Amino acid sequence: MLSSIDGKIDGEALDAVTQKGEYEDTGGQLNGDAWVCGRTTMHQHFAEKELFASAHNKPAGPRPAFVARRATSYAVSVDTLGRLKWRSDDIDGDHLICVVSEQAPEDYLTRLRETGISYIVAGKASVDIEKAVNALGEHFGIRTLLLEGGGHINGAFLAANLVDEVSLVLVPGIDGRHDIPAVFDGISPSRKTAVPLRLKSVEQRDGGALWIRYEVIQSS
Repeated sequence: MLSSIDGKIDGEALDAVTQKGEYEDTGGQLNGDAWVCGRTTMHQHFAEKELFASAHNKPAGPRPAFVARRATSYAVSVDTLGRLKWRSDDIDGDHLICVVSEQAPEDYLTRLRETGISYIVAGKASVDIEKAVNALGEHFGIRTLLLEGGGHINGAFLAANLVDEVSLVLVPGIDGRHDIPAVFDGISPSRKTAVPLRLKSVEQRDGGALWIRYEVIQSS
């Protein structure tokens, strides 16, 4: 992730204080098999602007994983209700895998198959993150998954104890707006203590940014 020093992740607001290629170059050093984003981030940056409209809204229910093809790298979209429309099965050279819940429409999965997009159905009313991650490993051989936001999908992975490292580029800027998403959002209010981390490294970058890496100390 890349954020202001107050933890905000509005990329457009941070462009003026971010070195060109900073985020992409840093991500490339992590040697991921795949990267994953939530619906909002995918809609903002990669999917078509028009959302999918089902002809009958019949939930797909439990379905086996659909492997359209194997690839050397993957882009994973977590889209609980199957709303995002895609032009192709590829994002910047990475084969697209859509993760949806059983509530996604049956004809949405048909559209994905026709477009050559792989998918995983995991969870009844919402996406079961742990089940989805296990399926990504089983069917696509994904072992290192780069979690690239937004804040709510990051929070969901953290709450499921599926984050083992935080890699954060902290750029020299302050956002300060109350309603802007943070690096991690949506954690249950019942959680009253911070998730503990262990510092792995800090690297100062040109332009005043810091690349900070933490190991997540898993709860027993």
